[in-house]
Amino acid sequence: MADIGKNSMTITMEIEGLEEAIRRLKLYDTASSKSLSKAISKSGRNIRDDAKSHVPIRTGTLRDSLSARFSGNRLQSVVKADYKKAPHAHLIEYGVEASVVKPTKKQALKFTDGNGMKFARAPIKLPARKARPFMNPAFQSEKPKIENEIKKILKEMP
Repeated sequence: MADIGKNSMTITMEIEGLEEAIRRLKLYDTASSKSLSKAISKSGRNIRDDAKSHVPIRTGTLRDSLSARFSGNRLQSVVKADYKKAPHAHLIEYGVEASVVKPTKKQALKFTDGNGMKFARAPIKLPARKARPFMNPAFQSEKPKIENEIKKILKEMP
């Protein structure tokens, strides 16, 4: 039904099954959201723990920087490396092509190797380093588990 006034228009529709859908959404918000929240939070922790168990360890900084945070409002878990503590996380995960590093502003490069602190005034050739993924395998391992858990919860919804 449409009612057209001078400066406005009102449209009223009746949708079959709408009341039932709203009732189910209200039930979802109360009963099933706790189950979904718990499953998604647990999944994030599982990914974090699996990634920690597969990360290559030299000093342990990267492993210790991995965290999982759950947001109930968004129903999501964020698993990440703290880039302030481990800015090299993506280099380990995806690898690095060979490159040349040059000193800037006529200063020397400072780096460490197995023998201690070194300085270089000339460009340094860095070899390629292969990818050693730890985050993606952890995600791929957990993905079918959380998908099945969510399907199970949704099927159990009233």
